[in-house]
Amino acid sequence: MSLKLCAVLISMITLANFAAQATEHVQETENTVVARQLDMKSMAEAAKLIDGMFKGSRSYNSGLFKAAAETIYEMSGSALVAHFGGNPVIAGSGASSTIMTEHAEFAALANDLGVYANSLASAAESHPDALTPDMRMRAGDVIGLGPFGKKVDPTTEISSMPAEHAFHMMLQTCTSCHARFRVKTN
Repeated sequence: MSLKLCAVLISMITLANFAAQATEHVQETENTVVARQLDMKSMAEAAKLIDGMFKGSRSYNSGLFKAAAETIYEMSGSALVAHFGGNPVIAGSGASSTIMTEHAEFAALANDLGVYANSLASAAESHPDALTPDMRMRAGDVIGLGPFGKKVDPTTEISSMPAEHAFHMMLQTCTSCHARFRVKTN
């Protein structure tokens, strides 16, 4: 075989290999975005189910309540952080590059989400028959809510927090994360 033919064959194999790797990378990127979006949608649906029970538009069912909270718990913390590892800015994703520059803050919010969701699952387990008054927010339970609320450490505050307050704190965590780490669209 001539030297020119060998060089051409090696070049063709190299290009084919490069094209295959590029295609694989594109597919992997698309899969990452789809996985993120599916998990976010699952968490949103779980939160809507719990919200309906707190609002009374849906009958309380401790099994469904717990399953919804566990869904959020399983997709938060390190699982959520892993979804955005490496370079989270991917075409088709709403992730902001601030996830990379403020990674510790992103991870803290992901972990807080898990603490609140775990608390909700525990509340459902200990209240199998009814959404009881001790699960409801009381007057003065506004610490940490809204833009003027005092930031609380969920790991120390969660034990004294009624389930409804933990739910609202969980939603506030989602809102804070989206406000900080999602690309703003017009």
